[in-house]
Parts: sequence; structure tokens; C-alpha cells
Amino acid sequence: MIKGIVWIVMLFLMQDVLGQTSLDMMVLRNRNGRTVRSFFQGIPIAFGDKAGLMVEGTIHRVMNDSLYIRQYDIRRTATMWGTQVQDTVSTYFLKFHPSEIAWIRKPRRSFELVRNGTIFMVGGTAYGLLHVVNAAYLKEPVLWSTVATAGALAATGFVMNKLRTGRYQIGRKYKLVYIDTRPETGDRTRN
Repeated sequence: MIKGIVWIVMLFLMQDVLGQTSLDMMVLRNRNGRTVRSFFQGIPIAFGDKAGLMVEGTIHRVMNDSLYIRQYDIRRTATMWGTQVQDTVSTYFLKFHPSEIAWIRKPRRSFELVRNGTIFMVGGTAYGLLHVVNAAYLKEPVLWSTVATAGALAATGFVMNKLRTGRYQIGRKYKLVYIDTRPETGDRTRN
């Protein structure tokens, strides 16, 4: 009976201890104040800082207006059979303030080859090249309207590729906001 009561008390005490994880987060907002993405503990992130360093890793903690990133040093090592295998050499933590982050990489979405214009560039170039090669092989005249259409398709893909950015540029259009959700301080946001 006493063991049962001790187990129940320990269970309730463990619940309070396990519930003390950090709930603070960073929120990426556009100029209208709408949330674009949220970053909290355990989420993968890739960004560039103001010094030009590209950082990619998992968020270890968001605390006191800082972002702690866990990076893995993964290298290829040789095995005794003469092949290579990827292995984690070490892990280390980096600390960043939101003002140090210059841009954040956008996540990849479905149909990315169509969205960024790559399929149009490849398709237009291949179609124009195939038409010229077939005309030479069959000893027929080249239809320059077909080559111009293929070139226009490739040029459209090139323009789509240049207009599409793969990152959220922090500054005028986007801002990174720290949200403190600790119960003793209440909900506060710091820009």
C-alpha cells in the first residue's frame, strides 16, 4: 500500500519535472505582421548570417532572445573493405541572436522543378536542339519558328528561375521575432 502511494507521488513529481521544456520560439513575419514560419526546439533550419556564414542544423533551444543550433560534422570515412561510409565525427552548438540572421532558406515544396523554371529551360533547349538535329539528319530545312518557340520556352524558364528566390530575406519584407512564452513572465514579444 505504501509502495503504491509512493509510486503515485513520484509519478506526479515526474510530470512537473518533464513539463519544464522551453516553449520559446522565433517567428518569421512578413511586413503585414502575418506569421510565415515558426521555429522552435527540434525544427531543422538553414540560414545565412550577416558575416556570410551558411548555417544548417537543428534548433536545440530558443531562449533569452537567442537561437541555439546543433550542427553535425558528417564526413566520409574509409572502411576496412575499401569502401566509404558517412559518419558523424562530432556535434557542436552555435548561438545566434535574431539580428545576426540575414536570410532563412525557404522549404522545398512539391513541383519545385516547375516552380523555379528548370523544366522549362531543359524542355525548351532539348526541343530546339532535337528539332535542329532531326532536320540535319533527315536533310530537311530547319523551321526557325519552331526554334524560336523552343527558345522562348527556355527564356521563360530562365526568367522564372531569376525571379524565384529560395530564401526569406530578413529586413524590409520579413522580420524575425522572439516570442517568450514562459509562464512567470507572461507572453512578450521582442523585435
